[in-house]
Amino acid sequence: MFIYMGKLVTEGGRVGVELIDNKFPTVGLLTSACWRTFGDCWPAYVLLQTALSFAGAFMLARSARQNIGPHAGLATGLFALIYLNFNFAVFGGFQLETLQAFFSILAASAAMNSLARDDSRDSFLVGLSAGVAAMLKPSALAVLGAFAVVMLWQYRNRIGRLLAHFAAAIAGLLIPAVVSFAYLFSADLLKEMPAIWRQIARYASQSPWEPWDLSKPVIVLVIAGFPMLIRGFIFRRREHRAGSGRTGAESNHPILIFACLWLILECAGVAMQRRMYAYHFLVLAAPASLLFGLIPRKSSALSLVAALALPMLLSVVGAAFTLKDAHDPLEHLAASDYLSAHAQPTDAVWQDGMMRLLIETDLKPGSRYPMTFLWVNDDNAPLEYCRAMLADFDRRRPKYILLPTKIDWYIDAVSNHIKELNLNPQRKKNFVSAWIELRDYVRKNYRPEAQIGRETIYRRATPQN
Repeated sequence: MFIYMGKLVTEGGRVGVELIDNKFPTVGLLTSACWRTFGDCWPAYVLLQTALSFAGAFMLARSARQNIGPHAGLATGLFALIYLNFNFAVFGGFQLETLQAFFSILAASAAMNSLARDDSRDSFLVGLSAGVAAMLKPSALAVLGAFAVVMLWQYRNRIGRLLAHFAAAIAGLLIPAVVSFAYLFSADLLKEMPAIWRQIARYASQSPWEPWDLSKPVIVLVIAGFPMLIRGFIFRRREHRAGSGRTGAESNHPILIFACLWLILECAGVAMQRRMYAYHFLVLAAPASLLFGLIPRKSSALSLVAALALPMLLSVVGAAFTLKDAHDPLEHLAASDYLSAHAQPTDAVWQDGMMRLLIETDLKPGSRYPMTFLWVNDDNAPLEYCRAMLADFDRRRPKYILLPTKIDWYIDAVSNHIKELNLNPQRKKNFVSAWIELRDYVRKNYRPEAQIGRETIYRRATPQN
């Protein structure tokens, strides 16, 4: 999805107009730089995400060593390396949360430097990096908010320095803000922003909850807190303790408060998204890494292995299960090969979750709505979005539409599989009705041409205009 957003923006399209998703248009603006660099080379995106996680871990380790103490560097870096790549929170090979975490880490590293050295140039970098991260998700401003609170406390008696740091941070923040505004203005997206905001807000506010959801933060707390328990409690004897910082324990108080506030605000950002999928929690890895490093313990091999071996093992096991049934991502989809051989470059196509298909074939999208998962946004979304999609079909007249061959079985299976539908009977009823409308439209206007795997490729029966 995010690679396709970059492709779309590079070619002059607009997220929120030519492509509807639960994301702001600035996501496509940022990932367009990746598309211009890598194109459709999937391994490059996986390597980029991996490199960003490693670079982020290294930067956190370096900043922790410089600003907290020698004992903190290795501990912070290893914790970040494991949890930024924790399998259960890594969704695919290229996700927003890793990009967001990377720029937030840049901001956090600059924040620690600013708190320790009183250099407003570092505060400028805090604002700049947090602003770039916020282009992906507004909740990424958590790191800037934590920094602002600590600066208010640290410079409460030095108003001149406080204003200098705030001015520098605001100046840095203005750069991505102005870039975003300029893009939205030039792309004529400003008038669309209220509707996009309402859609995203409705998506979050109407996400249903169940008792199990309350356990998710607890599970995350246990997974992230276990290493801290081992490091802080099991290895608590005098011979395990390290110097607390460059000039003593008191010097680390601002960074400790910053890390705690950052973690709390990131947690609030995850909760505001309501659905709290596992990958939403990935942004907690960086502030948690700092808290792990702040525990004043010597970073011996035994203590680090005891603290981090279990989460690392869990991640490896999760990765093994993921790879067990994985298909070769370097091979084109069979449907892509078929359409590349039979379709014309100007033809349009639609498939549920068609982003990869569009990238591999370079065909035109048959609708602004690329996947039926959007139908789960709220109670009215299934019928509203389906009818808008069918109107797109009437206007764009896609030559090909791909549907599951066993369509009735698929409708029943998918409607019973999605948690949000099982928690809301009316939404589930509308979801099923929307799929039936889509099925009947295709049967009326298209004829089956080929069966590829579990899908049937339908070709429009009416003449192309």
